[in-house]
Amino acid sequence: MPVSSAHRHPIFARIYPYISRGAEKGGAAEHRRALLAGLQGRVIEVGAGHGLNFGYYPAGVTQVVAVEPEPHLHALAQAAAKGAPVSIEVKTGVAEALPAEDGEFDAAVTSLVLCSVSDQAAALREIARALRPGGELRFYEHVISNHPTMARTVFSFRRAALG
Repeated sequence: MPVSSAHRHPIFARIYPYISRGAEKGGAAEHRRALLAGLQGRVIEVGAGHGLNFGYYPAGVTQVVAVEPEPHLHALAQAAAKGAPVSIEVKTGVAEALPAEDGEFDAAVTSLVLCSVSDQAAALREIARALRPGGELRFYEHVISNHPTMARTVFSFRRAALG
């Protein structure tokens, strides 16, 4: 699946870095640290956004291939990669068709991205394909239920939690 205009979100891409600053101060930074702690080897990060995870990768990681389809976020991720403590290559691509060989990675990371993927099952199959046998998927996600009542409940909780 090639990157298309469906993957361009110019307003969101410009607002998200500001929104995420507040989330990081509100506890998301600790979630990211825990998510990435102990990782080793080659890692593929799916939906890297503006590179918020990059500063949290531990020294045991030899390389991160960060995949981001949205052009503005991709550019921000490339800039963030330059100051990262590990080697990071930012590639254009989508979760449903990762720019990766079979079994190429020791681990895969997704952070707050699966809610924006059009076909989550296909994305998870792609991640499994890109992982070596015994590789691990680490995820920090929030997705909404397909069940209407549960979706309304989650939305109401989010609304209450966000004020």
